[in-house]
Amino acid sequence: MLICISDLHFVDETAGKHNASFRALEGVFEDIKRYGGQPQEMRIVFLGDIFDINRSTYWLNVDESERPWGDMENKKVLIEAHANKIMDQIIEENKEIFNTLKGSLKEKFGFAVEPERFYVPGNHDRLCNVFDSLRIKVRNNLGIPGGAEPFSHVYDDMVFGNKYGVFARHGHEYDVWNYEGTDHFSDSDYAQIPIGDLITTEIAARLPYTILRHVGDSIPPEEKESLKRNLEEIENVRPYSAIFNWLFYQVNKSPHLKKEIEEALKDIIKNFNDLLYLKRWYKRHDKWNLFTSDEADKLQTALRMFKFLNIESAEGLMKIYSKIFGSPADMPLDNSDNALIEKVKEFLGHTSDYRYYVAGHTHAPIQVPIRITSQGLEQLYLNTGTWRSRYVQGLSGGFISWKNITYTIFYSREESENQSYETWTGTLKEVYS
Repeated sequence: MLICISDLHFVDETAGKHNASFRALEGVFEDIKRYGGQPQEMRIVFLGDIFDINRSTYWLNVDESERPWGDMENKKVLIEAHANKIMDQIIEENKEIFNTLKGSLKEKFGFAVEPERFYVPGNHDRLCNVFDSLRIKVRNNLGIPGGAEPFSHVYDDMVFGNKYGVFARHGHEYDVWNYEGTDHFSDSDYAQIPIGDLITTEIAARLPYTILRHVGDSIPPEEKESLKRNLEEIENVRPYSAIFNWLFYQVNKSPHLKKEIEEALKDIIKNFNDLLYLKRWYKRHDKWNLFTSDEADKLQTALRMFKFLNIESAEGLMKIYSKIFGSPADMPLDNSDNALIEKVKEFLGHTSDYRYYVAGHTHAPIQVPIRITSQGLEQLYLNTGTWRSRYVQGLSGGFISWKNITYTIFYSREESENQSYETWTGTLKEVYS
């Protein structure tokens, strides 16, 4: 039995209380024990974005040179120390979960065997594979033997005899906003800093912090707390291109705070534009072409709207921008599955060794049939979704949220003659009065 789980996004809660509950993890393992039979082999693959080192306001209180996109050459020791503080707080906030994961799952849940654990880093836990100290903490808290040796960026079932026909990676490799390396996928490629790291921290995590500072004590504490909770959900908005509409939505809900929110957005954009790393990123990505727009053009255009215009003007121009530069799937900060699916088609089109290409990253728990090979082998792309809340824009306006839990189980031929895989997604909708 092979179990794939991704995008748990455990955080230090400085940018919002978004951690999955211990009961959710316990319920998943209890279901696997109840319905999964008595396999003689169990493997759990934690497929990236398990630890969210980026989504923390801690980074906003240290000098820019000491952030992960700062002076890594001269300030590496300090950056590592800061990352460890965030990691330690993540572990503390989720200690019941990690105490379970690093212990015996066989004893706690009655599995026939002790599950072997594997970890594949994602983009939000990129630093967990950069520093030896973080690698050790990952292994200690997920129950993985070993020390400070680097983690593999893929789970390749061929290495273990190809019982399950699975090739898995986190999936950010095909997202221009969250992977800065080449298609050689070397360790140095994965260590490169993507612009998405800055967007998560310098915009998403900074947003509530800055807006609430501008609002001050001008509204009652209850309203301020509600605004804070709403703003902290910005990175759970899907697709990413809807983030701008999310901001417009918040303004429409609190029109008396329009001026404060506009001023805060200008501060955030100015801070973002002043970052030294952003200037270097623009130089690498800004390619002069009169007829097509690159990712630098898209990001620059979106940021200019908020720097020079008020909310109403920006909302109108975003619609025009969408028509000029492309559909929402092509807009800045979007994490659609489209690019990933195209790369999966390309990958599986050149090999008949795998039945399944598994990825997370996009937070969309989908199953896509790719092809049937000349040998009659069915090949599919499976996405492991997320355990985070999702805020999805309604077809007729507004945003609707729910919580997801998704995991996928693969069976070998020896374990099940009739089943090859199962994918389970649970949805919890909470309605507040």
